[in-house]
Amino acid sequence: MSGAPLRRALVSVLTLAFAASCTQSVQPRPSPSHDVEVASKLARDASAILLQFSAYDYGLAGALAGEKTRTVAPTRYGTIARDSAKSISAFSGNVLAATMDRSGPIRDKLVPLADGLADLAKDGEAYAGGGDPATFARVINGVTAGWDRLRDLSTVLAKDDVLLNTIARGTSLVVTANSATQSTVTAGPYASLTDASQALRSIGSPLNATVTQASPFVVRLGPYPRRATADAVSAELAKQGITSVVTDEQSYSFTRSGPLPDAELWREPSRVQDTRGSTRKLAVSGDGSWLVTGGDDGYAALFDPSGALRALPQSYAGMSVLAFADDGRFFAAGGQVVNFLAVPSGQPVGSGMRFTGAATQIMFVPTSRLFVAASKGPTGESSGGPGLIGGRAPDGAPLGDPFPIVTPAAGAQIASSEAGDVYVGTTSGGAYDVEVFRPGRDVSPRAVARITGVGRALAIDRAARFAAVVTDQGTFRFALADPKTLTRVAGMVRDIAFGPDGTLYVMDQTSLAAIGADGASKWTTPLVDGRRLIAARRAVVLDGTDRLLAFAPADGTAEELGSGGAISDVTMSRDGRVVGAIVDTRRAVLFTLP
Repeated sequence: MSGAPLRRALVSVLTLAFAASCTQSVQPRPSPSHDVEVASKLARDASAILLQFSAYDYGLAGALAGEKTRTVAPTRYGTIARDSAKSISAFSGNVLAATMDRSGPIRDKLVPLADGLADLAKDGEAYAGGGDPATFARVINGVTAGWDRLRDLSTVLAKDDVLLNTIARGTSLVVTANSATQSTVTAGPYASLTDASQALRSIGSPLNATVTQASPFVVRLGPYPRRATADAVSAELAKQGITSVVTDEQSYSFTRSGPLPDAELWREPSRVQDTRGSTRKLAVSGDGSWLVTGGDDGYAALFDPSGALRALPQSYAGMSVLAFADDGRFFAAGGQVVNFLAVPSGQPVGSGMRFTGAATQIMFVPTSRLFVAASKGPTGESSGGPGLIGGRAPDGAPLGDPFPIVTPAAGAQIASSEAGDVYVGTTSGGAYDVEVFRPGRDVSPRAVARITGVGRALAIDRAARFAAVVTDQGTFRFALADPKTLTRVAGMVRDIAFGPDGTLYVMDQTSLAAIGADGASKWTTPLVDGRRLIAARRAVVLDGTDRLLAFAPADGTAEELGSGGAISDVTMSRDGRVVGAIVDTRRAVLFTLP
């Protein structure tokens, strides 16, 4: 709770209760019979609050120290701190109710814990409001004190391995605030910026001097690590007839150590990679360590796991598709011409694929080990010419039949299974045809199913048990072994994807639904403006332009990922462990999902 400490709140409540009893018939007061009964749950609640603070302190300390991975921006930290203050307020209320008319060693240790968390909440909110490093230092100290009090409480509770493990985990994330006193010499104020600048020139324009650009106009020299140095500078200015004052300020630096808090900070970027302006596309390698970004200027920027730019090849048009081979040795990039390049040199290999229009999809099929890309015709209209599906080996070597595959002008949707089969969906004669072929074995696609309507999307689960399609007549799901099982599961939606366990996720503008492998509905959750869906370890949705939501597979609980800006592309690693996004067309952010 915020405000007065819990002890004072208890005294106030008991005093009011006593005053009320004086106006009624005398009744025996219930004496404290035993200690707090729900202390174990309260201890776990406190441990969850403290663990979140420990993890986010770790992330913020890294950001303030200029690190690039497992960091949390101050603005995002402020959002979490405000949310934590609400949790602490609820926790304090629960402690107040649980400790009423109770006495004993548990109560005596629980009340100070709640008081300390209330102070921590105030410091967290204060940092959120101003970003003062001294306040963050108080937060760090408050978290350390909270773990000490919680550990002390655990000694009088029944042994709880979950609680003890959380305490061990939280205290292993060590964040340290280091403070030092620095002295600054201030000369002025002056009547104008011109006068202040003239004073600076008369001083000699030392490298550590600055002039304020708004009133009051002063010259500041320093800071100096020692007060004696600043006093000496001030004395020299006095000899020149310049009046100055010396002020002391605390400066802070922050360090962190301990295990990487990926599990606790999965909602925050595990990596932030600055890239070229106008970037709109992103691909990550199978393990999420290498990145390639592409933009409207035709450049593909390749970054290694350390964040170093390793290659910057350019094509003649903007990038519409990017993809890595399964082993990360090659990547594909392009638009109307898709080229294949070596990692890390970025040098072209093999021969590129030329399409009649910009490629709309590309994928790498691991078992068959090939890139497959598709495009519409030049205009997308029947009169404009057909679309194409092309295939290349990882090193860009051309492949034989069935490539290239000619498609209707509207192009095709492509998908693949873990077995290495490639599925193709095309619309003709008012119906959507799903076909399949195994590269290296089949010289032409064979029919799988025909669904009424104009096709919009195609998805195949990894085990090749089920398929889902979206047409203008609705969304359908069927078993690949028996197309007669075709079932309409929703109207025409914006996107579909299968999760690793065979769950079908169906995203419309205002909702996301999960349909289990047995065909039964698991859950439905609302969205504001669903725009893009990927099925990684969790279903991840771009909701609007700047909200990236990850949904728990079991119940659809939504967690917002801290992307921090407008998102133009979302992708994932092959294993679904890493989700990436392009933010504000100038940086890539990666999230490591639990």
